[in-house]
Amino acid sequence: MMNSTIPSNNSPLQHALAKLTERETAASDTAAVSRQLDPQRCDPGFLPFHAFARSIGEEEGWDFAETDEARRNLIAGFAEIHAHKGTPHAIRQLFRLLQLGEVQIIERANEFTWNGEVLFDGSRTFGGREDDWAKYSIVLTRPVSNRQAAQIRALLAEIAPLRCELVALDYRANPLLWNGEISFDGEYSFGAA
Repeated sequence: MMNSTIPSNNSPLQHALAKLTERETAASDTAAVSRQLDPQRCDPGFLPFHAFARSIGEEEGWDFAETDEARRNLIAGFAEIHAHKGTPHAIRQLFRLLQLGEVQIIERANEFTWNGEVLFDGSRTFGGREDDWAKYSIVLTRPVSNRQAAQIRALLAEIAPLRCELVALDYRANPLLWNGEISFDGEYSFGAA
């Protein structure tokens, strides 16, 4: 039996090739290799490969996760989102992983009446039809651009139940101000997207 890093039942040619690379194999830093296999510790350049290995694409939020930390969180938490797909928990977890904060999900968003139970502050719609039971809206804790809102809608189409329809993304609780911080050139809207 040959002294080799490969199994003994391999061909003599494979053993000869392994013998040629013994020095390089012995000198390789296995800790560096194992570090690259961990999405929480790997170099940022390896994150797209981890995302690909877990079937995370732009439909699952990869493009929306703009920082390395958000991408690492998305990779680490995507299995849980996928396991709970179609539930409010999955929607809330997705917003947390993408660093969008906590959200309020208003189910049956068009099913409210003027009976004093609901404050009509714009986050809910008065009236509606009998078949509006599957409509929902999301109240965000921070503003998002129109481009981000379109990405969020695409993400929710993948994560939320297929029977449900998103009515609005609302961030009026944290509105944009006319203070010169942003320019209103169509990139942002006023409070809802």
